[in-house]
Amino acid sequence: MFSRLTIENLASNYTVPRISIVEKEVFYRSDIYFTPLKSQTEIDTAKVKEIIRKEYEKANIKPSDLQTGAVIITGETARKQNANSVLETLSDMAGDFVVATAGPDLESVLSARGAGSDRISEEKREVVANIDIGGGTSNIAYFYKGILKGTCCLDIGGRLIKVENGKISYIFPAIQKLAANHGIQIQVGDQANESTLYRVCEYMAQHLAMALY
Repeated sequence: MFSRLTIENLASNYTVPRISIVEKEVFYRSDIYFTPLKSQTEIDTAKVKEIIRKEYEKANIKPSDLQTGAVIITGETARKQNANSVLETLSDMAGDFVVATAGPDLESVLSARGAGSDRISEEKREVVANIDIGGGTSNIAYFYKGILKGTCCLDIGGRLIKVENGKISYIFPAIQKLAANHGIQIQVGDQANESTLYRVCEYMAQHLAMALY
């Protein structure tokens, strides 16, 4: 995503500067991609660079055109073995950027504020929770009267069991344990069974709901 930001010092003369964004314009949003992987534990750095290079071209933007920005790796991708080296590679392409891996607390807050949960909570003067369900994790942040009160992160997501050619090719260890605890037999290499997968998803949803109470 590329944006134009206008910043202004809102402090009066002879006081500590108070810089704030007073205007913002998003002028390009890229397509959404799954993170390309070489394996279950390694990000495909070359393909990530290729995606970014293509989006720069579509936006008619050169790295030298940008003054600042951020590259943040989140969720399950942040757990990959080469996440830090990917960040270093992308920083070379992006220039003077903040480059970081977001922990679960930051990721929860970024998602919630991006969805406007804090603003809704402030306007309604009520508790508002935001649940960001990703591929590998679900991040929750809740606000009361616009003030952040808590966050949490659960190993619940849409890509923790993978099916290829009708067979289960990957199961995240925490989900394997969850299934076993509820008497569900599921293993890598098994034929994918819709009713079995549905039962696992039901228990995942129950754990997610329990986190809100």
